[in-house]
Amino acid sequence: MFGSTAGLGRATAETLASEGARVAISGRRAELAAEIAAALPGAVAVAGDITVAGEPARIVDEVAAGLGGLDICVVNTSGGTPGGMIEVSAEDEVAAYERMLLPALAATRAAIPHLRAGGDGRLLYITARSVVEASPELALSGVFRSGVAAAARSLAIELAPDVLVNVVVPGQFDTGALARAQAARAAAEGTTPEAVRDRHRASIPMGRFGHASELADVIVFLCSARASFVTGSVVRVDGGAVIGY
Repeated sequence: MFGSTAGLGRATAETLASEGARVAISGRRAELAAEIAAALPGAVAVAGDITVAGEPARIVDEVAAGLGGLDICVVNTSGGTPGGMIEVSAEDEVAAYERMLLPALAATRAAIPHLRAGGDGRLLYITARSVVEASPELALSGVFRSGVAAAARSLAIELAPDVLVNVVVPGQFDTGALARAQAARAAAEGTTPEAVRDRHRASIPMGRFGHASELADVIVFLCSARASFVTGSVVRVDGGAVIGY
């Protein structure tokens, strides 16, 4: 699993492992990836930076070799610079493309032959709320994560019935990434992170931020045999925050 050394990615890997899957922990921090993998039965760690050309394919191939095949691939990439389209720079746009869309496509291309080989593969993308609802605070996320979702919709048709492809749209989960985004927004607005956090919490009908394990449970379901007729779907896990269908 890409991006699984912290936050939503780590929770997903740990929940998959708790259900009996052998997982691969991947991230930039080699020591942390190895530490997490050591605590999970049969897990392997493959460190690397997926924003570097050639690294997604290397990671996929090493994972497949270490696990003896690949049945599930969960793609979880980092986000872009917070802000609206008129706030970010051209350099921010290029960096966001290289962090969100390009590595997701490269990882997918490398994983497809392995996933097809078993005839019952699962390809999951963790995206963001900006895929289904405009978020001026995270405009670049909307641009490039929407590209990931569009690719997934096409892949769901192209890879059926051998590989099921779905997109998961998380709302606001209580992770380090959310805290960093709120701090950046506060700095841009000249307010405090606590004020931004309170505003975000108030926008969620459930009245709280999500727990990483709650997203992981949905992803694990989509990876399971119980989701054998679910493909090409965009599944929101957001406490009702998106106003729409």
